[in-house]
Amino acid sequence: MMKQATIKDIAQLVGVSASTVSRALKGSPEISEETIKIVQETAKRLNYFPNKAALSLLHFKTRTIGVIVPNLGYSFFSTALEGIEEEASKRGYTVIASQSLESEEKEIRNVIDMKRSGVDGVLISLAQYSSQLNHLLELQSQMPIVLFDRVSDNIHCSKIFVNNTAGAFSAVEHLIKIGCKRIAYMAGPKNLLISNRRKDGYSMSLYRNKMKVDEKLIVHCEFSHTSAMRAALKLLKSKDRPDGIFAISDRVAIGAMAAAKKLNLRIPEDVAIIGFNDEPIAALVSPSLSSVRQPAKVIGQMAAKLLIDQIEADKVFTPVIKSYMTRLSIRESTKRK
Repeated sequence: MMKQATIKDIAQLVGVSASTVSRALKGSPEISEETIKIVQETAKRLNYFPNKAALSLLHFKTRTIGVIVPNLGYSFFSTALEGIEEEASKRGYTVIASQSLESEEKEIRNVIDMKRSGVDGVLISLAQYSSQLNHLLELQSQMPIVLFDRVSDNIHCSKIFVNNTAGAFSAVEHLIKIGCKRIAYMAGPKNLLISNRRKDGYSMSLYRNKMKVDEKLIVHCEFSHTSAMRAALKLLKSKDRPDGIFAISDRVAIGAMAAAKKLNLRIPEDVAIIGFNDEPIAALVSPSLSSVRQPAKVIGQMAAKLLIDQIEADKVFTPVIKSYMTRLSIRESTKRK
């Protein structure tokens, strides 16, 4: 493996001091145009790239931003990434994306890799079990960060998300409107803020309609088909089974649909099911799945805009909190005759 070129290597070849090379790389007016040109051409020839420490010393911008998401297999994140790349390209930035695969340990490694790669800032959506956020606080002390979709109240930074409470409220209101009397909420992990915000909307709708919040109808599962199906089977086998299910995501909702089919329950006649995210698969499963739609691409664009604005700000940047509204996509899984 070839040794990475350093400022000293460039200085030796050009015949100037290391400090002159540093200033030339920044385009300092104290250095002649001819020297700047020679230094920058030499740096390019040597494939020189400043490490993180050098970036800090030089205030050198790589015009690259990092993105860490739970899983690009989730259409919300792949669509959000489209928006991120579109906005970044418009502003002259490139994007490095990585996945935590819902693992806090891998998310921490992603953060370390981002720091080593010399990005100017990072966009992050938290893994489902991220609870110890020291790695993000440390990252924030070194560069701008913006959280999107899966955010935390414990980090002071810009955040972009949908109004999860209102989205859940509208989903449960729809289930009540079609005649559901016992509505379950299939939630995500307890530490996940979006799961708790959606629970708030679920509870608010029940209270508004003078329906009791039964804790036995609130179950927690992972964002996987297997975990969701297992949790739904337990719900649907109970003596007082629900006749409506609001799921934290479409993947969880589809797991619930599989459980209902396994028990020979009709959807939506015996149990109506609605998800959240409105992934493309929602329209393809049978019966097609009702869901809460999020403006994923717009969220990605805004997240990238705020991060780049912060990177380029000449003064202290005030964090921005931006929330978007959702809308319902009604399909066969909740269409009762």
